[in-house]
Amino acid sequence: MDKPLVLLVDDDSSIRWVLSKALSNAGFKVVAADNGQDALHLLAKELPKVMITDVQMPGMSGLELMETAKNRYPQLPIVIITANANTHMAIESHQIGAFDYLPKPFDLNQAVSICQKAIADDSEKQLPPWQEQINKTLMAEYHQGNQIIFAKIQTEFEQFMVKQALELSQGHKQKAAKLLGWGRNTLTRKLQSWQLNDNSTKEDKS
Repeated sequence: MDKPLVLLVDDDSSIRWVLSKALSNAGFKVVAADNGQDALHLLAKELPKVMITDVQMPGMSGLELMETAKNRYPQLPIVIITANANTHMAIESHQIGAFDYLPKPFDLNQAVSICQKAIADDSEKQLPPWQEQINKTLMAEYHQGNQIIFAKIQTEFEQFMVKQALELSQGHKQKAAKLLGWGRNTLTRKLQSWQLNDNSTKEDKS
């Protein structure tokens, strides 16, 4: 079983070392970055189960990093490290989308416990494997500038479902449409549209 991945972002090397050691001993796999831009690159390569980030960092702050990460990966639990350990900070951190916060000086057991809770919560919301694969493709393509990826995958998925329905109904369109929850006219229009688009693509290539 793969170890759950934690992304740790802090410009203080001693904090990165101590937290990485504690989390590794608790069964996590840890990758670390000392700034927000490097953290975003790591996020694009492999999405962790949890991200922990300091608030005060040179360049991109932890809050700016969290805002960007949340826009790209809404389901990612993010824990922020802050020196302001008070009720106001707890409320504010949740309002801006943080899963939880770690006050400085932090307790290592608390850090481990928060990560374990974040992963437990995430597993309850976990997508089925086929949806997870689609989600990874959508996110990767979208952030590379491919903004038509949503329409493309929707069409490909519909075509796949139609193909399966037609095979199960032995090519009977009325039965296939019923399996899909469509009317026969809807199925016919879909098939005609795909045929026209396919012919148009072939003509463009010729």
